[in-house]
Amino acid sequence: MSQHFTPFSLDAHTKVNLGLRVLGKRPDGYHELDTVFLQLDWGDTLHFAPSDTFRFATTGVNLEIGGQNICEAAYHSFTEAAGIELPLTIALDKIVPPGSGLGGGSADAAAVLRGLNQIVEAPLDPKQLESIALKLGADVPFFLKGGLQHGTGIGERLEPKALDFEGVFLLVIPPIHISTKQAFEALKIPLTAHPPPITFGRLLDKATLVRFFENEFESVVFHMHPEIGTIKQELLKQGAYFASLSGSGSTVYGIFDSLESAQAAQLRFINRYHTLTTHPRI
Repeated sequence: MSQHFTPFSLDAHTKVNLGLRVLGKRPDGYHELDTVFLQLDWGDTLHFAPSDTFRFATTGVNLEIGGQNICEAAYHSFTEAAGIELPLTIALDKIVPPGSGLGGGSADAAAVLRGLNQIVEAPLDPKQLESIALKLGADVPFFLKGGLQHGTGIGERLEPKALDFEGVFLLVIPPIHISTKQAFEALKIPLTAHPPPITFGRLLDKATLVRFFENEFESVVFHMHPEIGTIKQELLKQGAYFASLSGSGSTVYGIFDSLESAQAAQLRFINRYHTLTTHPRI
């Protein structure tokens, strides 16, 4: 089967977690979460082009050797669900480090699903795409929706919210790979009920963020890697009005009132870590 379409590219935008609590461990091994996902205007890029067979290629940051890449898994899951063959080349320009807590792999998978759905003559409906996405990873459904979402369940129950403050995000990404599985194990969450998710209105304002939001993984990640905790403290000292670990790390971000203040703080980290300034993608 040949597939004719004009080559195109899609950006796979990353995310940060504005707060993250682990409410309990489920019998199936997953954890009940309470988090707010915020999409950022930065991430990998995927290129789609016609081909005589399926090919996947990647450039940039080296991916872990062994096993199937999540982009390939997304391709095979989509074509199986759609019941079609889809010969094409997917090329991934990878700039987001694996294990950095920014959801790079999940964002890539969601971009593959969106790209394939754009190509086929009979696209899958949103519910079908979300079902495929959840099987690929707990964060993947968020990246199909994007924006600002309050996530519960294992992260797949999403409620859109609006951001009632402005800010420039400074990401500081140390060369440390954090295993999400190990971070969960270190929390030692029992099979018991935990406090209900935080409740807030349609708008997430600055005061609520600063007063109530925190990332529960910080307690274990900062213990395992004190350097990461030091980054958070430095961000706050440099004028960030909020700073946090994203996901289970290793990225720490600070939110600043202006690009100028974020860039001034960036100078304190730029010779030691990978850093960048970016904005929310709402």
